[in-house]
Amino acid sequence: MAFVFQEQRLLPRLNAFENIVLALQVRDPQMPNRAIRRRAMEALESVKLAHRRRAYPHQLSAGERQRVAIARALATRPRVLLADEPLASLDAENAAMVAHLLEEAAANGTTVIVATHRHTFAASRILRLPSARVMTNGARRAALTGNGNGHALPASNGHPNGDGNGSAAGNGNGNGHVNGAAARPAWWRIVIPARVRQRRAARPPRLPLWRRAAALTANSYRLVALNGLRSWSRDARLTMPVTGTIALLLMLCGTLALIGIGVEAAVADQAGQASVVRVYLAPDATSDAVAALKARLMADRRVASVTNVSPEQALAEASKRPGLDSLASLSATNPFPASLDVRVRVVTQVAAVANSLRGDAAVDPSYPTSYDPDTYSRLRRFALVAGSVAGGILLLLAVVAYAVIANSMRGIAASRRQEVAITRLLGARGWMLRGPFVVEGLTTGAIAGALAAAVVAGAYLLAVSFESAIYVQVFPGVDATAVRYVLAAVITTGLVLGAATAMFGFRKARA
Repeated sequence: MAFVFQEQRLLPRLNAFENIVLALQVRDPQMPNRAIRRRAMEALESVKLAHRRRAYPHQLSAGERQRVAIARALATRPRVLLADEPLASLDAENAAMVAHLLEEAAANGTTVIVATHRHTFAASRILRLPSARVMTNGARRAALTGNGNGHALPASNGHPNGDGNGSAAGNGNGNGHVNGAAARPAWWRIVIPARVRQRRAARPPRLPLWRRAAALTANSYRLVALNGLRSWSRDARLTMPVTGTIALLLMLCGTLALIGIGVEAAVADQAGQASVVRVYLAPDATSDAVAALKARLMADRRVASVTNVSPEQALAEASKRPGLDSLASLSATNPFPASLDVRVRVVTQVAAVANSLRGDAAVDPSYPTSYDPDTYSRLRRFALVAGSVAGGILLLLAVVAYAVIANSMRGIAASRRQEVAITRLLGARGWMLRGPFVVEGLTTGAIAGALAAAVVAGAYLLAVSFESAIYVQVFPGVDATAVRYVLAAVITTGLVLGAATAMFGFRKARA
């Protein structure tokens, strides 16, 4: 079924040729693109608008828009054509041409139903509908055929009271003679009327399955992917707030993810090192004093193990930490002393073990151990406070992002509502309507995710480059693998948010 609307209902973002091509793609997506374009051009040529194929609806006159709408309806070769005032805004010459096209479509098997205030068509049945009621139902009559045979019954003239009179004409033959009286049927035909069998039109040859599948794939790509990208480019000014908001939200999430990974690694490292105390040996400590200290520690039930750490091992360990390698290079000698790593069985006994080592002859009196009672507790408090602040900021930004995205989607839905309605009237299926919105949302999310990922990656590289200068590891425990996972999560989240906002806009437009 096809429609010819009095207000044309052309898609304003497509030119005349593209309007007809879209109607053909929607009606039969298994038709090859070459056949679609050829049929669309033939339809424009039939209404004498081939030279205006690249003109948009706002560049066409009212009569030209009406002819494009008629060409769009006839190009699909429908079984039923509903036309509402198809001759509106047309001059006499173009009206005669359009009337001839409609009559030709009717002769080819299309049921043409015309709603008009003036009956100017050769019709086989006329219904007069004043006061929204069928006042006159014209008698059926066969349409004139091309071979000259046929009979015609003109419509009865209707009155408001429902009365009507009709006159029947004789049947005319193709040789030009007119018979005034029809032959009487046989008596048995009165008892058993003849059954009229409608002749089925010959079906057009179907394309092979592989060609239909290839055409369906190509047309689906054009209807979904290309139309979605085209819609995104045309709605760029409306989608920019959405893109910026999603990018800002993803940047904050990515940065917080890196900070969270670093804090978690630092807390885990401190938790693992909380039971380990490094005992720094005095420079003048003898081997006997060191052996006695080690034996004393091994005899302590609170100690699990004691490990010797040479100055070279301490230097190699320090070189892995940012800033300490450059600090060690300032001295001609190794600045790190020998030490003992003492692992305590219970974390709560670390303080007692560290205090018991003070005053030993083998221990450095100025800096005996690495034990700091407040380091681990301060780190846990910092992680708790930082997580609370980050969660509050993220929640606030999420509320603002929802408000911005919702307002932008309302604007996009308002601008696309007419397009969705017209496409549905053309017979578009659900995936043809939903697909371009999803592609548009995925494009928005991909751009927002790429921007956020670029900013997060740049911030990480900048922080790594400054670690040696400030002697502080900004993202402890965050390596290149963790950064890649965070960036992939940022881009994926952008795609999901973009698709979700697009579906929200589609529901608004469809409603």
